[in-house]
Amino acid sequence: MRPPLVACFAVLLAAAAVAPPAGAVCVPRASGAAGKVPAPAKVPTPAPPKPTPTPVAPVGDIVKAMCAKADNPKSCQDSIAKQPPLPGGKKLDGRGVLQLAMNAVRAKAAEAMKTATALAADPKTPKLAVGPLKDCVDSFDDVSYSLDSTEKAIAAGDTYTTNTMLSTCYTDVDTCDTGFQEREELKNLMATQDAELKNLASDCLAIAEAAGLIPPSS
Repeated sequence: MRPPLVACFAVLLAAAAVAPPAGAVCVPRASGAAGKVPAPAKVPTPAPPKPTPTPVAPVGDIVKAMCAKADNPKSCQDSIAKQPPLPGGKKLDGRGVLQLAMNAVRAKAAEAMKTATALAADPKTPKLAVGPLKDCVDSFDDVSYSLDSTEKAIAAGDTYTTNTMLSTCYTDVDTCDTGFQEREELKNLMATQDAELKNLASDCLAIAEAAGLIPPSS
């Protein structure tokens, strides 16, 4: 039998071995999937914006080539660039360039016809100029008819009629000038419009020849 003092010391040593040190905190160890750190949520990547289709620019290499034989190539290109693109957004070829040039003639002829009509109705216009102005209205209206006939000839592949009708557009404008030239005392009230229309009509002939839509000039 152990002495009481030794037995008491043994009990104290056993208690110290079992009890945790002061201040220690036991944290239970997680087990399984519950102990894994959750992965960060994926941020959805925004879809790239859809590319905007680039409209076909009317002024390009084909236009420069078609206007190269015009009296004023730069003016020819500029007049075409001002026109709305052809329906369908198709890439231009020689025929398309000619169509834009004809559209420019048609728009300018309509504008000139309005001007001539207004001048003919203006009381301030000299009486001698009224007759020539009315002739100009008729001539500008004929331009539209000539262009319609040109489009039909192009569609039919008739190069000779295409040439004739495009030349007629130029003649129609020249007829307006003639009415004033026959009256030397009159100032040509449509001189500016006539000059612009003649240039545009001349551009059409140059483009048509470059595109092979009319016989080559001699």
